[in-house]
Amino acid sequence: MAVSASLLLRPEWAIVTFYKTKLLMNVFHDNSPKNRLLSVLKNLLEQPYYYKVKMLAAKYGVSTDSIKNDFEELKNAYFLVEHDKQNRYAIAPNQSAEYLEDVLFFTESEKDFLLTALIQANATDERLEKIRAKLETIYDVSKLGSSLFSKTFLNKANLLEQAKKQKRVVQLVNYRSTMSSKVSNRLVEPFNVSTKDDILHAFDVEKKVIRHFRISRIEKVKVQDQPWQYETKHHSAATDPFRIVSDQQVFVHLKLKTGALNELIERFPLAQAYIYPCAEQDDLYDFACKVNDKFLGLTNFILGHFEYIKAIIEPESLIEHIRKKSGEIKF
Repeated sequence: MAVSASLLLRPEWAIVTFYKTKLLMNVFHDNSPKNRLLSVLKNLLEQPYYYKVKMLAAKYGVSTDSIKNDFEELKNAYFLVEHDKQNRYAIAPNQSAEYLEDVLFFTESEKDFLLTALIQANATDERLEKIRAKLETIYDVSKLGSSLFSKTFLNKANLLEQAKKQKRVVQLVNYRSTMSSKVSNRLVEPFNVSTKDDILHAFDVEKKVIRHFRISRIEKVKVQDQPWQYETKHHSAATDPFRIVSDQQVFVHLKLKTGALNELIERFPLAQAYIYPCAEQDDLYDFACKVNDKFLGLTNFILGHFEYIKAIIEPESLIEHIRKKSGEIKF
């Protein structure tokens, strides 16, 4: 999408351009200045007072001057870019930001108004229920902020929500499992759909266990005629930032360099809530939270990015585990 400098100088065009492009950001892969500018704006809106100039420069593989130029472009488009005492940047609330929120999000009152209007228009029960389900999905997804979803993703989420309400078994067609590296069909009872976390909580009918699945790794959802049989066993087991389901968890504490921070957030967005700037040293970050006691997910991350990990503070069992796993590498 081409955006001229003259259009960027007009606040209404800045808002509309960002709004339209927001829905397409999940398919942008190049690092062109225009795409980077929109991505920087998205980051500052969704994580206010989090990013420093150096962090953004490292994230996009550009110089700090390029990021500062992006800030100037945003200011020219009437977005107020400001920073705190630690030089962490954000988009300050102003008329443009308030308008952006207004055009992007459905409020509860707007959703209720639309449903009331449909009822007064004598919409059929079937049609009304279908539109109601869509409005619920739009409302929920619009609140997320940190995720951008394709139509295919939302269609799968809608089908899972419908199956949950109807208490029907679904077939997850060609699910791509990271743990087993297999692609297979799964029959499950979906009892919790977390769109913002990209997680489906479900009971695996064949294996008779609770499983969590990434919605984005499901090729297709097929709702079955088969009703739930194991509802009494449904419960949301603990999920760690690596999306590993286990009620057996241990506390871990790592110190990360900027490179590890960027990789961790991009690969495992849930980890973001457990990362804090290090109080003792700039450009270091503490990652501290509970993870599964087998260290699944975390192990691969540490081994794959060890050069960006300053230290494993605790537990000692994680240190020994990493030493053992590194010794098993064959050359």
